[in-house]
Amino acid sequence: MADFVLDATQVGDVVTYIAPGFFAQLGYRARYPTGDTSPGEQLIVSVVLSLPLVALVNALINGAHDPMDVGYVLALTAGSFVLGYVMAVLRGLDRVKAVLAFFGYRIQPEGSIYSQVLKRVSPEAAVVVELKTGLKLSGTPRIGPEHDGDGIHELYLTHPEANVDGDDWTPVGAGLIVPVAEVLHISLSEDPTGAPVEGEDENAGDDTTVWARVQAWLSQAWADVRAWSAQWSRR
Repeated sequence: MADFVLDATQVGDVVTYIAPGFFAQLGYRARYPTGDTSPGEQLIVSVVLSLPLVALVNALINGAHDPMDVGYVLALTAGSFVLGYVMAVLRGLDRVKAVLAFFGYRIQPEGSIYSQVLKRVSPEAAVVVELKTGLKLSGTPRIGPEHDGDGIHELYLTHPEANVDGDDWTPVGAGLIVPVAEVLHISLSEDPTGAPVEGEDENAGDDTTVWARVQAWLSQAWADVRAWSAQWSRR
């Protein structure tokens, strides 16, 4: 039986159809970290994503597409990483979330309630954290679990205060680390998700009104793209 041997160029050809998808996933996860996935799943997703990425780079770059060429490799890897990050940024836009929700897709890119809600609280707002012991703490959340399995089990509050006797709030330092396992519940002074206030929109359930909102969002997004294109063309 003849030996099956690959030279460096052939190995490069194989890696070419894996690495771009892998780097695109890294770019996306740089914005929205996720839990660990199996090596098999990562390999399959990398191959599936790499096919259109390689086709795109080959269409944009003229000449030989040598997997041993530094410029070609950088275009594939760095370009895929940047594209993955840009896609994550677009996925996180409120308008994109609203359009996807209109079509029934409500899964959020953020991997935890902290990322979806607490991380978006304004620096001027405060939350009240009630512990299982009955102690109430107040402050602005700034660091917490990003996703399941990231190893973070605490919530960091800035400008913390404690309510010991149920009457007065007492400052307890410049920052406070609260174990998530000891938290009973958290109340917010503002809603950073942009949900409509009760009674604010009586026609919220009207499909026509919802579709009008989507059209307005799409029109504004298209106007933003055109404005950005105009600015870019003047450079």
